[in-house]
Amino acid sequence: MAQQAAEPGGGAAADAGPESGGPAAKARREPGGAPAVDAEPGGVAAVPRTPPGGGAPGAGSTDVPGVARLRAWTAGWSSGLAQALGAAVLLVTECVRKDVAPFGTARVPDGAGLPGYAADFPRMAEALDAQWWFRAAEAARDAFGFGEPRAALWAAVCAALVVRPNVDGPPRIQCFLSLAGACYCLVAGLSALPYLALAGAALPFALLVGGLAVVLATAAPRVRRRAG
Repeated sequence: MAQQAAEPGGGAAADAGPESGGPAAKARREPGGAPAVDAEPGGVAAVPRTPPGGGAPGAGSTDVPGVARLRAWTAGWSSGLAQALGAAVLLVTECVRKDVAPFGTARVPDGAGLPGYAADFPRMAEALDAQWWFRAAEAARDAFGFGEPRAALWAAVCAALVVRPNVDGPPRIQCFLSLAGACYCLVAGLSALPYLALAGAALPFALLVGGLAVVLATAAPRVRRRAG
C-alpha cells in the first residue's frame, strides 16, 4: 500500500519534470512548424538565437527594406542610363584618342595632322568652349577626376560593372560608388560632345554597346540564381 501510494506522487513528479520549462525541457513547436520561444526559469523570455552567419537577421539580404532601397539606387535604371552613356563615351574616346587627343586633353596641338573624319574637331571644340555650360562641365570633370579625367572615367565605368552584379557586397559603399560614378559619367558625357560628334553614324552602336554592358551586369544575379 505504501509503495502504491508513493507511485502516484512519483508519477506526478515525473510528469512535471519535462513540463517544468527548465533548461532540460525540449523546445516546443508552434502550429506550422515554427519553434516556440520558451521562457527561462523565473519567467524571463529567452533571447532569440542569432541566425547562422552572425549579425542581425537579414543584414546582407535585399529582403530588408533599407538594403533593398540601397540596392534599387545602386542598380536602378536612372543610374544605369548615366553609366551606359559613360561606357559609350569611354568606347568612343578610346577609339579616337590616337587620331585626335586623349579624353580630357585641353586642346589639339596646333599644326597636328588630323584624319579626314576629325578635320572639324578643333573648330567644334572651340565653338563649344564659348558656352558657359560646356566650360562648367569641363571644370567639374577635371575637379571630380582629380586632373585625370580619362582614368576617372575608366574607374566610374568599371565600378558600375562591378557593383551591379554583386548583390552580396556592402550596400552603402556600393550605392555610393554607383551613384558617384553615374554623376561623373554625366559630366564626362557633356564634356565629351566633340568626341561623340566624331563617332557619326557609329554613335548609336556605341550607345547600344554601353547599354548592353550595363543591362548584362544588372541581370547577372538573376541568371546566377536561375542557374543555381
